[in-house]
Amino acid sequence: MVGVQSEGDAWRTVDWGDMRRILVSGAATWTGGHLIRSLERESDTEVIAVDVLEPRVEFASELFDFELDRPDFAHFVLDMKPTAVIHLQAVDRSAILGGRRAHDEAVVGAQALFGAIRRSSSIELVVVKSDICVYGMGPRNPSVVGEDTSVEGTVGRYGRDLRAVEDFIAATAARRTDVRFTVLRFAPIFGAEINNPLSRYLRLPMVPTRIGYDPRMQLISERDAVEALRHAVTRPVHGVFNVAAPGQQYLSRVLRLGNRVAQPLPRRAYDIAVKGMGRANLHLPTHIKRLVHYGLIVDTDRMTSQLQFEPAMNLRRTILAGYGQLPARTGQS
Repeated sequence: MVGVQSEGDAWRTVDWGDMRRILVSGAATWTGGHLIRSLERESDTEVIAVDVLEPRVEFASELFDFELDRPDFAHFVLDMKPTAVIHLQAVDRSAILGGRRAHDEAVVGAQALFGAIRRSSSIELVVVKSDICVYGMGPRNPSVVGEDTSVEGTVGRYGRDLRAVEDFIAATAARRTDVRFTVLRFAPIFGAEINNPLSRYLRLPMVPTRIGYDPRMQLISERDAVEALRHAVTRPVHGVFNVAAPGQQYLSRVLRLGNRVAQPLPRRAYDIAVKGMGRANLHLPTHIKRLVHYGLIVDTDRMTSQLQFEPAMNLRRTILAGYGQLPARTGQS
């Protein structure tokens, strides 16, 4: 298998050998399952799937039941000798595991994983799924946030956990200059199938919002999110990249495109409504609540110019697809 890596403005080929062995943590997630199914279609690729939960999407590869923050996981990574690692397990699982356990899985687990990566002689590429919530969100945020922008917005627990994960990556990259580390900071993933908290919130028939707040939003479609991860494996580039569909929309416009009714509420009533959603199994994490309150727009120039990835759908089509309202394109088979 031959891939490509960037050296400045040039590209050079990378010989993966006869077989790529890709370890995917967070294999039980919707994104992880679809990514694994995509990788399995490559005859020269073996997938090592890792998670403690039951997969939401079936795939053919064996699933290894490991908690990342346990010592035996690091030994497993070294024994399996993967050529690449795709770390998707830095996701907010507080609603499933509880806050403390979710923190340990994300932060302590990442510490163990990158400790193993530091000692591995086989790994050549590491791709990490992060989130734009690492920037924090608040009324003093700049209108557009770049990868190196210093932001004054409040960073919640999940954002702090992701910052810790990215700190481990930076420390490991400083010692393993022979390994490519790609960090993808995703805008919220929206889709008809992924069933994540934001998608469930936006698809409510009547959506509670805060009176006086209509934030600008960016999203990425569920399919483009999977493709961005796959792209990062096939065209590895060292660095940190914001990933979002082209365009931005106000929350009110997003809801109108989905034929949803916004229900503006004062703060107290809004908080009560959100708590009620949690009791109805529609838990809205703190970073999503801040997103639909303040909004966050990120610069994606690096995504297109350096990572050389362009989402297939712009924001408007992403929204329509998420609501199952994307019109069929004519003239195509």
